[in-house]
Amino acid sequence: MSPTRPGKGTFPRYRYLAAVSAEAVGGGMYVPVSLLYFHRVAGLPLGQVGGALTVAALVGLAVSPFFGALVDRLGARTVVAVGFAVRAVGFVCYPFVHQWWQLLAAATLVAVGDRSFQASIQALISELAQGAERQRMIATQSSLRNAGFGVGGLLASLALAADADWAYHAVVLGSGAGLALAAVLIAGLPSGRVPATATTTEADGKAAGGYGAVLRDRPYLGLTLATVPLAFCYSSLSVILPVYTTQTLHASASLPGLLFTVNTVLVALAQVPVNSWTSKWRRTRVSAMGGVVFAASFLGFALLSALDGGVVLVSGLLLTTVLYTGGELLHSPSSGALSTDAAPDALRGRYLAVYYLSWSVAKAAAPALFTTLLAVSANLTWLLLAGGVLLGSLAMLRLEPRLPAHAVRPAPEPGSAEPGSAEPAAEPAGTVPGAAASPTRRTRRS
Repeated sequence: MSPTRPGKGTFPRYRYLAAVSAEAVGGGMYVPVSLLYFHRVAGLPLGQVGGALTVAALVGLAVSPFFGALVDRLGARTVVAVGFAVRAVGFVCYPFVHQWWQLLAAATLVAVGDRSFQASIQALISELAQGAERQRMIATQSSLRNAGFGVGGLLASLALAADADWAYHAVVLGSGAGLALAAVLIAGLPSGRVPATATTTEADGKAAGGYGAVLRDRPYLGLTLATVPLAFCYSSLSVILPVYTTQTLHASASLPGLLFTVNTVLVALAQVPVNSWTSKWRRTRVSAMGGVVFAASFLGFALLSALDGGVVLVSGLLLTTVLYTGGELLHSPSSGALSTDAAPDALRGRYLAVYYLSWSVAKAAAPALFTTLLAVSANLTWLLLAGGVLLGSLAMLRLEPRLPAHAVRPAPEPGSAEPGSAEPAAEPAGTVPGAAASPTRRTRRS
């Protein structure tokens, strides 16, 4: 019998969702003022601001594997709470920034706390929910975070309408307050770590090889690499589309903001229903389907360059953005649950740190890569992105037989098993690559 997770239950999940909502509102408040705040209030040149934020982001990227190890040693709850608190401290320090080195120090706190988020938050979900419920929580989290970002952006806009220094200070302090509330809520969760048993002690702990175990797990590394082109998709709406719509299509400068709002609202409203529709399908195939829809939207954006403008062009951009959002709705929760369940319990923090390193690299490289490609050809940028996404989706499908069965298709909830189901049994939680081979891990499913 598997151990009971202390964190299991409805109330901890609601508390968790309230925490990520508070974090999202705080993050959404900061987005509209990021570069502008330090230029306007602190009086720093934009070049210095951009340089400091880039260095801080690189530091955060460099230390992200450290948080994976901390998750495995201390538990996801502790790492998530500390990460939120560190970001909150960074935001509280922002009003006291007057020199470049002060900005670098405060921004590094925020970046380091931010880089702890992805791997630790997914690991925390795995402690609070199992099987199909885990994917449902990921979908609900995505919906709430998008809504939170929207609310935070609206609050920031209302405050900044005053066009005064106090309003800018209020925005960054509000961001810090949201993160501080999130840290308190997470810290109050019961520990969801699996108690040690005869099968999850020494073999699954430090003696298992730490990050060496992850690097020996070729299917998981393949999943990570296949995700890289898909991770670039999530930067296209904020990096490529504003330049494309204003400089190539010669559309209104306000249109990119409208398209981003459409995407945010649709994800907030549709993520949970779409996940309910697809939750019984194999996650590899849903993720790959999302990649195909992404590719179709990129081809649609490229074709819009043939239009002259006006209402037809605006309508085309709106429809293509909706199509892009469809790819996000399919890919986001399924890929998150797949990467989480494919990792063994005892090393889940390290596994997810490696997996989300692909997202971090894509996020860091996207501005330079996309702007370079846009300088050559906008349509070439869309076509290369579409081709990369299709290759990543194909690679994911080819990896399906080599990934754990319970990660590809979670076990049905009690009482909901389909009669006649021939799915193989999931391998025991906590299995570490390099131990005894599991027939369900490597055997092709019919």
